[in-house]
Amino acid sequence: PLIGSLAGIDLTDIHWVIVGGESGWGARPMKIEWIREIFRACRKQDIPFFFKQWGGVRKHVTGRQLNGKTYDDMPARVAA
Repeated sequence: PLIGSLAGIDLTDIHWVIVGGESGWGARPMKIEWIREIFRACRKQDIPFFFKQWGGVRKHVTGRQLNGKTYDDMPARVAA
């Protein structure tokens, strides 16, 4: 789960980023700015971005849209 800022993260050799909030009782909140930071880094470096969920106790209610869009990007091929 994304529980803090990843501003300035080095995504060298990263081929896919999956972002999601923590879920269940005791889930820590996720800030939209943290998501935007890594989203921008992915776009800048042409890395597929997958937004899994907002998290929380009722993740089925909070959903998985970011700015009104569902991000299901996947790499063309994932190495084993």
